[in-house]
Amino acid sequence: MQATYRIDFTEELKKCVKCGTCRSHCPLFVEIKGEPGSPRGRLALIKRLHEGKIKPSQELANIVYTCLLCKKCAVECPSGVISDEIIIAARDYLNGAMSQPLIKKALLKGFLTRPSLLYACMSLTALYQKTGMHSLLTKSKLIELLPEKINACAKIMPDVTKKPARSRIPAVTLPKGEKKFKVAYFIGCATNFIYPEVPVAGVKVLSHNGCEVVAVEGVKCCGMPHMAYGETETASELAKHNMEILLKDDYDAIICDCASCSSTFKEAYIHLFQEGTKEYEMAQKLQAKTYDISRFLISKTGIKAGDKTVEPDQKIKVTYHDPCHLKRGQNVFKEPRELLKSIPGIEFAEMKDADRCCGSAGSFSIMHHDLSMKVLDKKIANALKVNPEYVATSCPTCTMQLSYGLRKAGSGAKVVHPVQILAETYM
Repeated sequence: MQATYRIDFTEELKKCVKCGTCRSHCPLFVEIKGEPGSPRGRLALIKRLHEGKIKPSQELANIVYTCLLCKKCAVECPSGVISDEIIIAARDYLNGAMSQPLIKKALLKGFLTRPSLLYACMSLTALYQKTGMHSLLTKSKLIELLPEKINACAKIMPDVTKKPARSRIPAVTLPKGEKKFKVAYFIGCATNFIYPEVPVAGVKVLSHNGCEVVAVEGVKCCGMPHMAYGETETASELAKHNMEILLKDDYDAIICDCASCSSTFKEAYIHLFQEGTKEYEMAQKLQAKTYDISRFLISKTGIKAGDKTVEPDQKIKVTYHDPCHLKRGQNVFKEPRELLKSIPGIEFAEMKDADRCCGSAGSFSIMHHDLSMKVLDKKIANALKVNPEYVATSCPTCTMQLSYGLRKAGSGAKVVHPVQILAETYM
């Protein structure tokens, strides 16, 4: 069994001693029950597939794809089994061994590889929302008659902007005051079209902290959705394209405001290429230069909030949700909190199990909606216990999921990226 996503199945699968520790940490096993719903169960099936004892099947694929890739099992495993990466590689193999739905091919090999097509698709979505059709379907309950996955997408999907982040940010933003760094800012698909305020705030904050910021043109999707759905060859092509552009100039850092994008650059690209190749060396360089924006601000610039005056009675309570790809993927969890605590007028409140997955996992909330909602409900319950005005997080799909969960719970709390709050302090 071979996969484009490069891991040694034989060696990695040997590490699992079937102790079951992963079961007590998996947010899905609590809901699914039964061995196939646990990381240990999935690995046992993948091992049998690798050994040729079972063949690729839709039933097996359903089990392998019912995983959040939240990395909790991998982090907690006493034997060091990289369960999430084994799952990604197994999906890669199954993708090549079985025929795939046309809609999946169209999305992964079409829209998400061609920015112009993605822009057109998002423009149509914005038009659908602007005409009031979505609101009408929701209020009339007709939305419940739509196919399950379309219904789930329509419920969770926030408004798409008619003015993406790329049209709001200059190609180059000069630093306010002394120049300390020249950085490239990678604008991901979701923040560009759905949360453009995040890159706008990120560029503003970096500029106020001594950075010349280049909003790099010509880049494409980072490739995380492709790897999550086994389309690893396409992810490799996207990686080559993005690395050529991002490493063309000698930037001090590559900055991402999306946990999934930075995780892809720092963790995944290195698995797509053979050691010793030009592409592998490029992946190593990108890995070393990529920073989550919170980590860069805290570790490199020394965070400096603005001079905006805050009255004592204007304090706002903020809690923070750790995206899986940020905390467990990149060990970034202290920095967003330090950033938030540095902001005048912020009362920071830590929620219980802040690093527990919210159940979004990209499109998992659409493909496995009911299961995703069970995971989300636990997260929202913990968030509401601290009664926050803002829930901060560093991932657009987490933002989408948490916003939906808070609306369902009747909460007025708003979900934001930490840099959005920081940017408000600058006059």
